[in-house]
Amino acid sequence: MDSTLLAQILEQDNQPDYRRRQIETDVFGHLISDWAQATDLPAALRTKLTECVPLSTIEAIDSGESRRGDSTKVVFRLTDGEMIESVLMRHNDGRNTICVSSQAGCPMRCAFCATGRSGFRRNLTVDEIVDQVLYFARRLNRNDQRVSNVVFMGMGEP
Repeated sequence: MDSTLLAQILEQDNQPDYRRRQIETDVFGHLISDWAQATDLPAALRTKLTECVPLSTIEAIDSGESRRGDSTKVVFRLTDGEMIESVLMRHNDGRNTICVSSQAGCPMRCAFCATGRSGFRRNLTVDEIVDQVLYFARRLNRNDQRVSNVVFMGMGEP
């Protein structure tokens, strides 16, 4: 979710300060996937948020499971068309680790790495990083599971 855009909408709409806290609880606590689920907000505000503030700055376009079924890699498209990858690793002890990207591309240019061969394009925004975690948190929540750990991809760290 674009937090800057959200703040602008709330300010333009003269919403009280507590609306921001309600939204944070809905998004990060209740893990809503649609503004219509934020039933603690007025209907008019939910409609405006649906029209103006997408709940995610990333779009899942491809995914694959490991042979053992304990890892899921997802390719996301960012709003500017850049692509990134994130991985959900499910551990035997019930933990779920999310490995998130912090950059589109990588400046190291390691010959063995597809990300490195593509070159560095930019650092991700906080919203883009958080949205990777939220994607998997929502997915896990459907099965009454949660994210246990978050780690960052080893891009640029050979």
